[in-house]
Amino acid sequence: MSQNVLRAVALFLVLLLSFGLCACKDPLRSTEEEEQTVMTVGGMDVSYGFYRALVLSCRDQIAKDFDAWEDADQAVEMEEKIRAEVLQALRNFYAVFALCKEYDIDIDDAYITDQVDRAVESQMEQFDDTDAYVKSLAEEYSNHSINRLMQQQNICRNTLYYAMLQGGAFETDPTALRKLIDSDAFIRIKQILVVGEHSVMADDGSFFTPPEQHTNAEAKHLAERARERYLTGEDFDRLVEQYGESLHMAGNTDGYYICRGMWDDVNEEAAFSLVVDEVSTVIESDQGYSVFLRCEKEKNYIDTHFDELCQGYYEASFGLALEETGEALAVETTQLYDSISIKDMK
Repeated sequence: MSQNVLRAVALFLVLLLSFGLCACKDPLRSTEEEEQTVMTVGGMDVSYGFYRALVLSCRDQIAKDFDAWEDADQAVEMEEKIRAEVLQALRNFYAVFALCKEYDIDIDDAYITDQVDRAVESQMEQFDDTDAYVKSLAEEYSNHSINRLMQQQNICRNTLYYAMLQGGAFETDPTALRKLIDSDAFIRIKQILVVGEHSVMADDGSFFTPPEQHTNAEAKHLAERARERYLTGEDFDRLVEQYGESLHMAGNTDGYYICRGMWDDVNEEAAFSLVVDEVSTVIESDQGYSVFLRCEKEKNYIDTHFDELCQGYYEASFGLALEETGEALAVETTQLYDSISIKDMK
């Protein structure tokens, strides 16, 4: 998945899995403040409560382990970064609803509403009572309305995916797919990934933390050292085992078979810029410091993993369609948006 999509997913997974709400007379009802409109994205209202939940989650991720607010210039930079991250997350979120309209999917129809009700009821059953449910939500900045919205988007996303798959938005003919996978649209990549001090773990657990945490400088040096040793003739797979900290590359001599849309933008561009048997420079990304080697694809691997590769192509194509839709959504902010201080938000 692209970097923008990965960041959006990271924000929403926090909310989807662990919730939040401020208490009021009806514990499941949002306050007037929470219901105020902060902006519209593609003509769809974004409530203050939802915006706040995303901002605070993002602020925890970006500025949790160090005090970024003491220095005035750094505080301004941090506020701009959080606003940008949240805006991108909102574009990706509402892209699902916008694309549903193009496929004549009513996001409020009886089937989707019923599925949302079932999902929320299932969550609430895990708590002793409503207050406990609300408290759990509040601890993660969300509320009952936001939780319902998250569930609605998740169900609409799944509905949209299958509608696009069945509607011919993606190539599904096996012969055409095999030709696609055999072409340069798919490449085979091996990776040496060394984790830095502020590396962000991918949602799929694509790296694990080493026994001793590296500083960024140490991680970069290790990646450079691994690359130098490969250039002097050492085996890349052995260097992966010695230096690599990617969970997926551990014991994996096949590497990755990827198409556009599967990785974050930085690593994807680096990988696709290589020709077969070419090694990259050290590439810095949110995941750490990587050295990539492009390899010749193997027919036997493609034969054995054909269905898996097709599934990866479908999901990547879906993600790219959502990203394109999200980028095209018009955003209009309200006066409330301009009055909000990211630093002081609680």
